[in-house]
Amino acid sequence: MKKMMKKIMIFQLVFVLIFLVGCSIDTNITTTTLSQETTTTQVLIEESPCKDTPLASGCFIPSDDLDFISSIPDEYLLNESFDTEVLNQQPMNWLLYTNSEYSRNGVFAKVLELEDNRYVQMYSDGLQKPLYPQSAPTPTFIFSSKFNLDQTRAGVAYADVFIPSVDGNSVTVGVSTGAVNTISVIIDTDMSLLVKVGGPFYYYSQNGDGGDYYSTGITLEEDTWYRFRFDWDAETDYLAATLITDTEDVLLFSGNFHISSRFNILPDGDILVPNVVKVTMPYGLSGFAYLDNVIVERRGE
Repeated sequence: MKKMMKKIMIFQLVFVLIFLVGCSIDTNITTTTLSQETTTTQVLIEESPCKDTPLASGCFIPSDDLDFISSIPDEYLLNESFDTEVLNQQPMNWLLYTNSEYSRNGVFAKVLELEDNRYVQMYSDGLQKPLYPQSAPTPTFIFSSKFNLDQTRAGVAYADVFIPSVDGNSVTVGVSTGAVNTISVIIDTDMSLLVKVGGPFYYYSQNGDGGDYYSTGITLEEDTWYRFRFDWDAETDYLAATLITDTEDVLLFSGNFHISSRFNILPDGDILVPNVVKVTMPYGLSGFAYLDNVIVERRGE
């Protein structure tokens, strides 16, 4: 009995000791936590000197891998005979405007071949047009390819155009600066030939300037290939359009850049040189036209 009582007392003593040790540890943890929570440390954050000038000297680590990027865009030309293009496909270097409003095959441009010569068949149903609010004549078909002569600022562009006698369409071909026409020729529905200088292809600038139209007095024939040449030189402020035939070169227009193709549309502004070859067919008319031998080169070469 005494042994039993002794064991109980020892067990109670051990339990009390464990309880006291646990309370002591908990008290230390609580005291430490409260001490940490009540301690306030002030950290001074200095504003980076590169905040507003991240590309200033000393604000970045230069990389030799970026040396290949030139601030001057490379010039590149066009030489599109379409002979290496895939048949029944759109030419690789060309863009054709379309959107969800256009019906399937409402417009298309695909490469065909006849007697070992490949060329582009272009079609427009004339039913839709880009959603621009201005009242300028708006084409359904807009087919273009880019080049760059921004440094040379003088060039020559060539293009061959064919209008079939069956389901032929009116067509405009020329060079532009983006969406702004520099110089182009228009083959109308009656095959009369016009020249358009300046003015956007499919929307007016805010001053309502749609460019200038010049009648050539020439009526072309259907089912015949015609070759056109477009010259420009920004340094001498010179533009020209020429019809090239087997026997002679017929000058259709020569003169100055239209004011709408200059910077900010100011008479003394910088002349913006062409960077796009563009072919359009009008809204409201349907039919085919054909394109071949589109070449852009530096003037004088």
